[in-house]
Amino acid sequence: MTALTPVKSSKAVENSMSYGTALVTFLINGEDTGGDFSLLEMNARPGSEPPYHIHEREDETFYILEGRVSVMVDGEIHELGAGETMFLPRGIPHTFRIRSASARALLVLTPSGFEGYFRAMGQPAETLEIPEPAELPADFMERVARETAVRGVRLASTQPEF
Repeated sequence: MTALTPVKSSKAVENSMSYGTALVTFLINGEDTGGDFSLLEMNARPGSEPPYHIHEREDETFYILEGRVSVMVDGEIHELGAGETMFLPRGIPHTFRIRSASARALLVLTPSGFEGYFRAMGQPAETLEIPEPAELPADFMERVARETAVRGVRLASTQPEF
């Protein structure tokens, strides 16, 4: 195993991606932690929330910095606001919906790896502003299914509305 070194990072255009109506910033990458975890900042408007899905490889922890978010975990809805945290263990179906004009959160992926999804699906950011809504490509959900599957994430067969 290679010895790890301290890493200092900050939000910048160079380490950010536009993904739908979200700006995703890669603060700490899996390469920085020997694969133990990654840390991302997400700043998003309603419209880019994921389908109901199940991670087989990683746990997720959300810390809400700004805004309001409803998180559905195994059919139960949890309301989160600024200063609140939610741990989502692997193997349990979940999704979320942004309930404010925008929301900003830190996302810890343990172990790292799923952050590659945002790199595969997103575009390099041109600014640190949340992207404006745009029409999704016709094959968007096919790409979502493919990119999540290679990362050990299954889309649930039913997609609840909440």
